[in-house]
Amino acid sequence: MKKKSALTIICYLLLLVASSSILADIQVHSTESVVYYAFGQCACIREYFENVESALSDYDFNFHLERSFDKIEEAKNRLYKELNVPGEMQGKYLLSINDKFLFINEVPAEIVADFMMNHSQLYPSIVVYNTNIGGGIDDRQENDGIVYKILFGDGSIVEGRIRDSFSDFDVSSVTNIMSLSFVPVVFFSGLLDGINPCAFAVLFFFIAFLYLARERSEASIRRSIFITGSIYIAAVYTGYLLIGLAVIKVATFSSFPHLFSLIGAALAVLFGLVNLKDYFWPGRGFSLKIPKSAWKTIATWMHKATIPSTIVVGLLVSVVEFPCTGGIYLAILGMLADTTTFTTGFLYLLLYNVAFVFPLIIILVFSNNKTVMTKMREWILSKEREMRLVTGLGMILLGLILFFTGSA
Repeated sequence: MKKKSALTIICYLLLLVASSSILADIQVHSTESVVYYAFGQCACIREYFENVESALSDYDFNFHLERSFDKIEEAKNRLYKELNVPGEMQGKYLLSINDKFLFINEVPAEIVADFMMNHSQLYPSIVVYNTNIGGGIDDRQENDGIVYKILFGDGSIVEGRIRDSFSDFDVSSVTNIMSLSFVPVVFFSGLLDGINPCAFAVLFFFIAFLYLARERSEASIRRSIFITGSIYIAAVYTGYLLIGLAVIKVATFSSFPHLFSLIGAALAVLFGLVNLKDYFWPGRGFSLKIPKSAWKTIATWMHKATIPSTIVVGLLVSVVEFPCTGGIYLAILGMLADTTTFTTGFLYLLLYNVAFVFPLIIILVFSNNKTVMTKMREWILSKEREMRLVTGLGMILLGLILFFTGSA
């Protein structure tokens, strides 16, 4: 009896393990899917899908060709948001494998199969974008392969040539989207934003604010000014950064990130023209300036001269200054939303805002030298009209560059 009971228990355990394994296997394979999202009636859509299905025949995938426009748009928006796909890599045709490997614009079936067989285990997610969709193949593409943009799970984007398989990926003559090429553009734009005529008003205010702190200091004048000034700069930086984050998040996760880039470039040109108008015809028509009502509110908080009020003042300045100086900012935000992931864009945004508050940092460094501060204030007042010309030309140039280089 004991042997029978033991044998029965063992059989039950084996049956339980086997059934659990089968259920687990069913559950795993139920999530394994290949979906090709392609709207249209072209026979090439069916042909490409069949090639992919044949190339992946060794895998136990559930294959599906989706041609419903509404479902395609819904799936694209979801996948692009989940994987942080920038606007410039969002194509017409999308092949999704398990919702974590995306192949955009008819990446050849043999390259897809090679990736799944030899490389998929190395990446939690990846996006491969074919830059040659709808174009002919020249001699170099025939010999060296077509250029692809690849977005990795860590947010980095590289560009290179693939000829026959993913193993051939060549980045030797490639442009890295996260390269230093964006750094001078972003930094210069932030600096231009920080020294424009609207920002000059903030610089004057900051000088007065530091002297107010000096009058109220008791123990160490130098230390008091440094602390108060640092808190103010940090608050301006944080406020302007949060505004940028809100804009770039909406632009990056929208269905039309390229539209934000166009709007930003157009506003940069428009604001630049307004500054040129103020240089040649000062006092006429609309001008970019901070409202007087906003200055009254800022002055009220400034005279409290406490740490909390200093933070409030810095945040208020960043908010009321944005409508005045936002042309450059919006142009850069649109460019970042359209050409980078949210994570990469955020890093560039940190750099932009360092440049934006750089003039304030310079003022803080010399804040204890009254002679230097006085000369700096006089120079700023005397050069305000010329700076409208410089910043106006800079805004127009930036906007046109974004329009004609493909960033907008």
